[in-house]
Amino acid sequence: MQLPAAWRAGAAEDAGGHAGQAAAAGPGEQRVRVATLPFAAASIIRGVAWVTWGGIEGSLLIATETALYRLPLGGQGAGEEGAGAPAPVLLAGREGVQGNRDGRGEETRFNSIWGLAVDAEGALIVPDVSAAGTSVRRVRPDGSVTTLAPALGGALHRPAILPNGYLTLCRKNPPSLLVLDLGLKPPPLLPPSAPVPSGPPRRTLHADMGALLDAQPDGTADLTLVVGGRRFPVHRAILIARCDFFKSQLEGGFADGAAAELSLQDADPAAFELLLRFIYTGAVDIPAALAPAVAELADRLLLPELCSDAQAVVLSGVSAETVVGSLLWAERLGGSFSGLLSSLKAWYLEHHEEVLEAAPDSLEQLAHCPRLIVELMQGTARSAKRQRTV
Repeated sequence: MQLPAAWRAGAAEDAGGHAGQAAAAGPGEQRVRVATLPFAAASIIRGVAWVTWGGIEGSLLIATETALYRLPLGGQGAGEEGAGAPAPVLLAGREGVQGNRDGRGEETRFNSIWGLAVDAEGALIVPDVSAAGTSVRRVRPDGSVTTLAPALGGALHRPAILPNGYLTLCRKNPPSLLVLDLGLKPPPLLPPSAPVPSGPPRRTLHADMGALLDAQPDGTADLTLVVGGRRFPVHRAILIARCDFFKSQLEGGFADGAAAELSLQDADPAAFELLLRFIYTGAVDIPAALAPAVAELADRLLLPELCSDAQAVVLSGVSAETVVGSLLWAERLGGSFSGLLSSLKAWYLEHHEEVLEAAPDSLEQLAHCPRLIVELMQGTARSAKRQRTV
């Protein structure tokens, strides 16, 4: 069975590439071609496997009871009957002649082959059943045969190599599964990845914008922001496009619109440096120590995504020693911090005994916010009631 070339190409592309083009092609181009391979087995076929070697498109390995054959694929006329089709080649064993002999090619002997598996090196793993039990044989691409495990008890069949390299064999009576560690290398679960193209790494907008920011001052900036005594050369077009606060300051007839410098009062320069990188690149790593300052500044400068990211950092770092201070901070800010406040309250109620033991003095700070004290006491009482009910 030969799949259309467009399908095989599509497997290596994303959904927007060749696969999408194949789906849009006409029905005549999508037909699967089915042909009969030029192989008539002398006895019942006991196993079939595909390997990458031996033909343009690999080879089909076919096992009868006592012999292994290789049928090259992908040559002229492959997959069709006729003079142009490749002929099957005896790989190992001899048709109709039983025995147990290692060696190479026709000099080797099998008793009764029951299935095939292929390891990472393209060698065949063959369970060979006889009256004495089942031997596990390994057949290399050159036809040489070696015995890996002789005379295992019972008739074992249907081999498979697990991702960890262990070999599994089925036993019919009693129904069971035998797992062997024979030091095999498992075949890859996925086809080999495409080679990495040579040359410089692929450029991204994120990286280029970060490089532009890091290059300042390089003469391209047309505005300087002054924050806490630090000067930040920036590009007003980027600020206008990425931040509603700066858009309102630099557009619409405000006096600051044409200024060469713009001061930002009451802002932490270290937090602003992180905020500026977020404006340029769309992402930034926020240290826990700066997360509260970044969250406040992002809220002030109308950057809700960054504010949310910074709040998440605050919540992830909360502890018995810091939860009360974080609660008072979120309560004071309100608005965009209401979600964080609810999460901090829930954390406190879950860990209030730990807070009492580790940081009892911090509870005195709650005196500055009586409403918060009441809410926490009510929540603690409800939690205690639920525990008594349970």
